[in-house]
Amino acid sequence: MEEEKQKKSWLNTHSTQIIIALFVLVQGISVAWFNYNQKTKDSLTDIKIEQIRRDNDERIAAGHRNTARIYGELGRLQTTLDADRCFVIQPHPQYKYMYLSVLFEVDKNGVSAVKDIFQNIPMSDMVSFSNDMATNMWLYYDDITNQVSDNRVIALMLLAGSTNIAISQLNDASGHWIGSLVVENTGNKAIDFEVSHEQIKNSANLIQYILPAVP
Repeated sequence: MEEEKQKKSWLNTHSTQIIIALFVLVQGISVAWFNYNQKTKDSLTDIKIEQIRRDNDERIAAGHRNTARIYGELGRLQTTLDADRCFVIQPHPQYKYMYLSVLFEVDKNGVSAVKDIFQNIPMSDMVSFSNDMATNMWLYYDDITNQVSDNRVIALMLLAGSTNIAISQLNDASGHWIGSLVVENTGNKAIDFEVSHEQIKNSANLIQYILPAVP
């Protein structure tokens, strides 16, 4: 009887130890798996973050390259046509046009910049001019006070000293209007339409596909 009690006591004691050992083993495996799984997730997260950083750096670099190309093309066009100003009018904000602004501009030495006075102008203040730019591939003005119907536009053009203006439409890959390339002269110097049209068109084709949205 006593021997049977000792056997039961031994079994109970060792069974408890075995259960504890199994529990510790399972817990250790669980902790190890959790650590491994967490490290794997952390590594994947680090890879994703690094890829996002690289993509962002590339977008910034591409933006800088495109900005340089736009200024370079405006400068080339201004020199080739001996124009007083070459600039881009852009509607914004993107996909919900409400304003017009000039961000990119190249001027002849001594000619004042239009972008100093052409920033965040409500399109509601120049309805006809905005519509003309959005619906016409090409516009030409050589008699501003009689050819332009918006008083705000007339005032801005006269303030800038503009007398001859050629405008080429800019569109995105889907054909949506995203801006207008403008070539201007001041004083009595006219823009030769026959000579300038093709060159302005070529510059517009280059600029429209790399033109960044107004921030």
